[in-house]
Amino acid sequence: METLTELFEHIVRANPPGREILRIRAGREWRTFTTRRFEEAVRAAAGRLTHLGVRAGDRVALFCENRPEWHIVDFACHLIGAVLVPLYPSVPASTVAYVVTDAGAKALLVSGRERAATARAALAERPGVRLLGIDPDTGLEPFADVPVEPPALVPPRPDDLASLIYTSGTTGDPKGVMLTHRNFAVQLVAIKEMFPITERDEVLSFLPLAHVFQRILDYVFLFRRCRITYVEAVEKAAPMLPLVRPTIMASVPRVYERAYVQIMARAQKEPRLRRLLTWAMRVGRRVKEEEWRGRRAPLGARLQYALARRVVFRRVMQRFGGRLRFTVSGGAPLAREIAEFFDIVGLPLLNGYGLTESAPVIAVNRLETNRLGSVGPIAPWAEVRIAPDGEILARGPNIMRGYWGQPEATREAIDAEGWLHTGDIGHLDADGFLYITDRKKDILVTAGGKNVAPQPIEAQLATSPYIAHAVAIGDNYPYVTALIAPNFEALESYFKEQGINGQSRAELAAHPVTESLLAATVKEVNAHLASYERIRRFTVLPTEFSQATGEITPSLKVRRKIVAQRYRRQIEEMYLKTHRTQEYGLDD
Repeated sequence: METLTELFEHIVRANPPGREILRIRAGREWRTFTTRRFEEAVRAAAGRLTHLGVRAGDRVALFCENRPEWHIVDFACHLIGAVLVPLYPSVPASTVAYVVTDAGAKALLVSGRERAATARAALAERPGVRLLGIDPDTGLEPFADVPVEPPALVPPRPDDLASLIYTSGTTGDPKGVMLTHRNFAVQLVAIKEMFPITERDEVLSFLPLAHVFQRILDYVFLFRRCRITYVEAVEKAAPMLPLVRPTIMASVPRVYERAYVQIMARAQKEPRLRRLLTWAMRVGRRVKEEEWRGRRAPLGARLQYALARRVVFRRVMQRFGGRLRFTVSGGAPLAREIAEFFDIVGLPLLNGYGLTESAPVIAVNRLETNRLGSVGPIAPWAEVRIAPDGEILARGPNIMRGYWGQPEATREAIDAEGWLHTGDIGHLDADGFLYITDRKKDILVTAGGKNVAPQPIEAQLATSPYIAHAVAIGDNYPYVTALIAPNFEALESYFKEQGINGQSRAELAAHPVTESLLAATVKEVNAHLASYERIRRFTVLPTEFSQATGEITPSLKVRRKIVAQRYRRQIEEMYLKTHRTQEYGLDD
């Protein structure tokens, strides 16, 4: 298999015509696509795009949440040799206008009334782009009303452009990553052999398909004949878990962090559950620590662990539907504490690593070799080496062709020998497992010349039930500080238990009780850090970070530059005025 058109033909051939392969919840009913209906919809969409004048090499933008129509438009583009340009479903009009214009898209397909309004505003001064609605109530020209012509089928070659995926722009304007059919296909052939995925698996797909991580996994799931249930957004996934009862899913660390926080918070409220969980974790850790060392625990410990899984951990697994065999985590660092917790519970989190520019997989853990703290061994199609300054360099058939219309940026990213400079700092252990330390551009260099990697510190802080996001500060400053965006839902619950009511979010953030709670977390994290890495002061922010305010990307990464600019005054105050930290032991 060398192209995504071949993947489509495989899906159609490998599944019986009446087999249900895609579905989404619509109110209380299911909207489903059998193999036959999916094939018909893809070929019809290809015919409609042909009628619109879309030809091989033309770009088609898609502004849509996760749903069957996403892949219908996707594969329709591949059939006629067009290039899909996906947009995150939550981006503002300015981003839509930038991406559609930069890509030179011939058409923009939009789902939902809210996105339709955003698209109209974005393209008000760009009349050359055909704007069409996927749904009948968008107020746009319905895509379904476009006549279906015999599609201008152009079988793509492996090195033809398949998609332009725009980076989420943590460090500036988005860049269009040019990914070929080969970039995707080379991974499909190998990934399917790396994991025990079969047609009996039930998959929940809720990370944005505009992100290459979920997209490549959906391709694998479709190749392996799994049934995929779509969820429109990450925040809507939790209620669907007991309904769908997936056996496999992918997510970002933030989802597991929140689940861990909620589990631990509930245990704190219920003494009996707390005692049971403490016992079960102690028993499980005894067994798992032996496994992490490559040894087998004694029979007595394994029997106790089996009891703990049946009596206690089964309840935790029910939170995820009760059938999950494993999950894949990517997109950001996964705190070891979180990975250990779920591994003990019986839910392996297979941490992986990649970039949009590598389509995306460079390394990933497997079930049989899940080394916690690492992002796994190097994928069979990739090469990795570590530069003298610690930067991870990657090479292989999965590496992008370059950045759309930006030859200089392409040369900066990919050197003359074909090595992609990832911008990430890491190392390989003796067994070839890759460890990520931080982003090269994120490394904090204090006024004393010490290099501090902020992401591991921030990941540890985020394991607190009272912290939604944390950003370490310290570049060119004498010591490290932190901006903390609280988890207000957890704080409100805690204050209610303490009999403190009627507080606004701003009042909660400024309350001495909140400062004490967060100081305890900071002190605990500091205990595991070198002296120059320790957080000496912190500021509690009155709001959580959000996509709407631009502080986090659609893939849930913090935009450090924007946060630092927005809270410049608070940062300066941490370094300019005396702060009550000595009583919490933060200046030790």
